[in-house]
Amino acid sequence: MSDNTAKSTQSQLKEQTGTFVTRADAGENEIVHGVGITWLVPEGSMRKETELPGSFLDFIGEFTVDPGAQLEPHYHDTYEFYYVLSGEGVMQIEMEAAHVRPGDLIKIDRNARHTIRATGTERIHCLAFATSFQKPGERFIPCELPSVEPAE
Repeated sequence: MSDNTAKSTQSQLKEQTGTFVTRADAGENEIVHGVGITWLVPEGSMRKETELPGSFLDFIGEFTVDPGAQLEPHYHDTYEFYYVLSGEGVMQIEMEAAHVRPGDLIKIDRNARHTIRATGTERIHCLAFATSFQKPGERFIPCELPSVEPAE
């Protein structure tokens, strides 16, 4: 990213928020995949600044999943990442599952069906971000994903 683009992006953020810091409690909230997500960088808002031939930074957000609940299974044409901030859960990508805990970074390949469910007595709290190959206006596609347990 050039210095001019970096300054432009910082200027835009400062205009929107009054600072270069985005506060999680001041972000846009939306129900997505059956849980609330706070958009720290809303979907598609960084397209112009980050677009390379065929891809762009789509979003940065955080979400929580209540104990016993899960994200609605879905897929999309992105590389998506979850970073577990707190809580424990089971991450399922296609027909593989793994236990996840704070400090784990999860990489979800393009068009891979996925979900995450909270286990234990507390919510799982994650930071999510994605590099997208989708056309403007395209989002996720809900899907069926038979539940599997992690291999021990």
